[in-house]
Amino acid sequence: MARSVPRRPLLVAGALGAAPLLAPGTGRTQGIEPAEAPRRAERWRDLKAAIFDGRSTEPAGEALTLVAPSRALDAAAVPISLSLSPEAVPLVRAIHLVIDENPAPVAAVFRAGPAGDLRALTARVRVDAYTFMHAVAEFEDGRLLETAQFVKAAGGCSAPVGTDLRAARERMGRMRMTLPEGPPNGPDRPVPVQVAVSHPNTSGLQIDQLSRLSIPAEFVRALRVLYRDAEVLRVACDISISENPTFGFALAGEPGGELRVEAEDNRDRRFASAWTVGNTG
Repeated sequence: MARSVPRRPLLVAGALGAAPLLAPGTGRTQGIEPAEAPRRAERWRDLKAAIFDGRSTEPAGEALTLVAPSRALDAAAVPISLSLSPEAVPLVRAIHLVIDENPAPVAAVFRAGPAGDLRALTARVRVDAYTFMHAVAEFEDGRLLETAQFVKAAGGCSAPVGTDLRAARERMGRMRMTLPEGPPNGPDRPVPVQVAVSHPNTSGLQIDQLSRLSIPAEFVRALRVLYRDAEVLRVACDISISENPTFGFALAGEPGGELRVEAEDNRDRRFASAWTVGNTG
């Protein structure tokens, strides 16, 4: 059984950070103070040991790419994207997204279903302090390949809810799906899809601006995508995912099928929506 994931002390500034061991000049290139590099490297070693039960990782090289802004405009909604090389696509069964300095570091785990793959993924996340983000691809043969990006942002996990909380709860569970490039057109021509779930996704660290009381944590913890009744994608997530969780992925197959999205939050509420993905979108 894997050890529990080390959590950063919530009220202590300068808690342990995380990163792979840095090559000379890497930290300075990404805007990291050289004195911080050993501490961040130690944090990542601890997290990696806990999450992957001591299994070793290797540099991903071009097999896995993580893109995130070096300085985020909004720490509560930081856009990230993950992509696999064509050679890695059929071999990867899961991608783990870790935000080292967040109170709950494991932001999401993406797993491919029988009818999907992890070639291209997007999400919006919260960032609580200047941090490394790590993405780790888990291969069918058990190998773990990692890559990292340093992000300058702070306060995202405790940032005020972006909309009226009562109204957000009334809309809870509504979903939206978009096909930026139209519907899929065969098993060999995947297209991007984006789904969004209306949910306040409160972290438990936010304060009600009127009552000044803590807002309890209510967040989507699982999302499942099916196309023509076959599973495309599963996502396990936590408080590091932004308000109104939004995920992008690639979808292949013949047009005209039903795309179904199912979600569940930490209060055991379940939500679902379905759309017919037609020839005209």
